[in-house]
Amino acid sequence: MSDCPDCGCSDFEKCLRILNLMLDNEATPNQEEFFLTHIEKCMVCFAHYNVEKQIRQLLKTKLNNKAVPSELADDIRSKIVS
Repeated sequence: MSDCPDCGCSDFEKCLRILNLMLDNEATPNQEEFFLTHIEKCMVCFAHYNVEKQIRQLLKTKLNNKAVPSELADDIRSKIVS
């Protein structure tokens, strides 16, 4: 089902997939063009895009890359491989 009766967007699932691809820099030019054109007319998707984008930007600024102790990394690797 590609529509969301509660939100008013007839392509909500498609838009959500493309939105995530765009935010991950994995969308094709055609997908980006579709979505950017769509959000000019659809406030639901426009608002969702802005919220998701702000959340990702906030996470990038708040999360730090910290070194993981080698023992912990080894333990995790051994559990994944097992």
